[in-house]
Amino acid sequence: MSNLSPESCVEIPNDVRAWPGLPSRHEARGRFVLAAARFVFRLSRMRLAVPMIIASAALGILVNEVTYKNTVDDLRVGSSLTKARIAAAGVLQLLTDAETGQRGYLLTNRVEYLSPLDAAKLEVPQMRATLSSFLEASGANGHAASLRMAEDIQETLAEIERTVGLARAGDRKAALQIVEAGLGRRRMDDMRGIFSTSLMEAASRQQASRASIEDSLWINRIAVATLTLLGAIALSFYVRHLRLHDLERADRQIELEGQVANRTAELRQLAGYLLTAREDEKAHLARELHDEMGSVLTAAKLDMARMRRLAAADPAMLERIEQVNRRLGEGIALKRRIVEDLRPSCLDALGLTVSLSNLCADVAERLGIPVHTDLDEVSLSSDEQLALYRLVQEALTNVSKYARASAVHIYMRAEPGSVRVGVEDDGIGFDTTLLKSATHGIAGMRFRIERLDGTLSVDSKPGLGTRLVAILPINPTLGE
Repeated sequence: MSNLSPESCVEIPNDVRAWPGLPSRHEARGRFVLAAARFVFRLSRMRLAVPMIIASAALGILVNEVTYKNTVDDLRVGSSLTKARIAAAGVLQLLTDAETGQRGYLLTNRVEYLSPLDAAKLEVPQMRATLSSFLEASGANGHAASLRMAEDIQETLAEIERTVGLARAGDRKAALQIVEAGLGRRRMDDMRGIFSTSLMEAASRQQASRASIEDSLWINRIAVATLTLLGAIALSFYVRHLRLHDLERADRQIELEGQVANRTAELRQLAGYLLTAREDEKAHLARELHDEMGSVLTAAKLDMARMRRLAAADPAMLERIEQVNRRLGEGIALKRRIVEDLRPSCLDALGLTVSLSNLCADVAERLGIPVHTDLDEVSLSSDEQLALYRLVQEALTNVSKYARASAVHIYMRAEPGSVRVGVEDDGIGFDTTLLKSATHGIAGMRFRIERLDGTLSVDSKPGLGTRLVAILPINPTLGE
């Protein structure tokens, strides 16, 4: 059974096995056939295993109950035979003792010899009831034997009492004549014959009962061993089925995990591509603003300078020109800030440390709060520098929007094999357990860092500020 497979249980056409080269309709049909085959195979194994276990248990209970009933019946027969033997021996012994006491009394006229007679009159009736029940159940002649036994016991006791009565009355000669007649001895022999015949038949039945008990125990032994073996086989089939099911489920789980990993890698690549495309678009837009709009604004600034010289004699016109000139200066500053936000040109020219210092100074001036910096010089690639710059930039944006902080601390430390960047504020903080997965700012920072094999941790509690720490591994080739 273990060598079976779903393909061997259901005949599968040869054209189904070549799925990769088939149209989708045939491929779906082939998959359906294989799925049905696997289902039928599992069902067939379950139908063999579970019913075998149940049947083995039911048969074991049945055999055990039958054996128990037969054994109890046989033991009951043996117990009744033992009681009958004891009762028969007791009756004969009591009657014999009574006759012996009778003779002793006739010879010595001493009253103590009559004590066995008194004991016989008390105990014989109880034993006679036991023997009567036994003889009544011993066969077709049991009733007649029971009547004969009762008659013999009654007459024997009556004869003993009669002889004792005659002796007490002084007619010892008549009493001796009754004893010498030998009727008591014949009745005792008759009772012995009844008991011997009945007990022999009962002994034969007891022997048969003993043999029946031995046979029942032997059959029970074989049945229990057989049913245990069958149950063990069925259980092994069931356990094997569960193990195969677990293996199949584990394989399926591994397959699903592989698919998830592949899809995650694809999404990560796509997100990385989109991030790169976004940064490239920002860089392109920054160049366009710097080159095109910058030249236009600069030319307008020069034209306003010429117009100011020409309008020197007209104070009103000169004031209007100065106002326009200020507006142009503000436009140039706005253009410069937008260009820096889109693509920080200082990264390529001045490096990450100086760029972060300038960024922090601009934010401190704009927010009116101190932004303390502790920045080490590090050697990073352009992508890594941009990722850390955007991290700090986004963190400062969150501080300005939500934190209500009175001070911000930013540090960048070079560590063996990595660089650590932290942003800490003393603002209102938040509950990180309630952080929504759709929080794009933190999610974007985390993706930027993890895309470069780094880690990002966010530690915050309501009223205790926020601490954001990023650890980025350093490529050793950059330092060479």
